[in-house]
Amino acid sequence: MKIKDKVIKEEKLAIINYKGPVEYMEVLLSKLTTWVEVNEVEATGPPFAIYYTTPGSVDDDKMIYDMGIPIANDSEIEGNDEINVVELLEHRVLAIIHKGPYSTLNNSYKEMVDYSIENNYDIIGSPKEIYFNNPHEVPKEELITEIQFPVIKM
Repeated sequence: MKIKDKVIKEEKLAIINYKGPVEYMEVLLSKLTTWVEVNEVEATGPPFAIYYTTPGSVDDDKMIYDMGIPIANDSEIEGNDEINVVELLEHRVLAIIHKGPYSTLNNSYKEMVDYSIENNYDIIGSPKEIYFNNPHEVPKEELITEIQFPVIKM
């Protein structure tokens, strides 16, 4: 897969910060989509996760990640006790499109890290995975996930 250097424009996000197993993502996403529908907020992109711990490197109950959905920048809505509405400033990322099962994402992560080292990028934040389709609707070989690393060019 081809790695791209791109700028992500400022965006507004509805997110749930969670500590626990990644298997709970579907429940978190359901809460987010219900909140979007009930509050009549425009979702402007696919769901994503930002990982603060690495799956498989800590016990399931110690995993920390955000599950989120981008929403319209002109949304005046506020979050609630569980859902936060935040603005993410414009930033630069390295990105790769991964096609295939989630179990092989680590191959794309390794490729991204190697590329960043070889091309003088400094990874300055947590990785983001954007999920373009649903594992309950397509075969795992057809899953499309974009991985983004926030970076600065050295």
